[in-house]
Amino acid sequence: MHYFCYFFLLFLSSTALAQELDDYSAKYEIGMNGLQAGELTQELETLTDGLHRFRSVTKAKGVVALFRRDTVKETSLWTLSQQQIMPRQYLYQRSGGKKDKYLRMDFDWRKNTVHIDDKVHPWDLEIEADTLEKHIYQVQLRLDLLQHPEKKNFRYLIADGGRIKHYQIKRLEQETISTPLGKIDTVKFTRQRDRDSDKDRETTLWCAPELDYLPVKLEHIEKDGTKFTAVLRRIDGLSESVFTPVE
Repeated sequence: MHYFCYFFLLFLSSTALAQELDDYSAKYEIGMNGLQAGELTQELETLTDGLHRFRSVTKAKGVVALFRRDTVKETSLWTLSQQQIMPRQYLYQRSGGKKDKYLRMDFDWRKNTVHIDDKVHPWDLEIEADTLEKHIYQVQLRLDLLQHPEKKNFRYLIADGGRIKHYQIKRLEQETISTPLGKIDTVKFTRQRDRDSDKDRETTLWCAPELDYLPVKLEHIEKDGTKFTAVLRRIDGLSESVFTPVE
């Protein structure tokens, strides 16, 4: 389950971006090889002084909950400067399973460093301008799509795992998909990986232009062939939302 939390939350940390950010909440159904596996809840809040907070909570449900009771919480604090996301803080907490995990990242843009604290071996990492963290980077993707809807490829620097990673997102085709909210027109994307050890993993997402490119479906295939899917089942708060929520 923790593999899916990692990859899924990479793709589902998102906000509606045009001139301003719209607060919203959303819920996704998570499946594993066709069986119910969990639920993801996301919330975006606008705070004071241009600060924004994005929260994601993933919980095991269904057949997976019989073996794992993990809850993963991720929180990002960030600002927007000239349509570029500037992370301030990232917090990861996993609890309820066999092994808890904690990670906090604090960004210092005056020194271009990020302080990483895992409660075991804290360290500092030098970063370049426009570096993001793994929970909030897709906010930047959505912003870029809103500004350049016909662009084919996107590349991002991500501070993760004690080093800088490169995420490359490639546009595929348009596709209409079925969700609990009905049929939704989407644009399909795939993430290309920068390490040979990751090339056996496949990640695809479907983003809805009507929802400012909010991902409404994600599919991730692990090295062992395990397939995780996540599909939007409820959304509240986006002014662009034209779908009727379902319970």
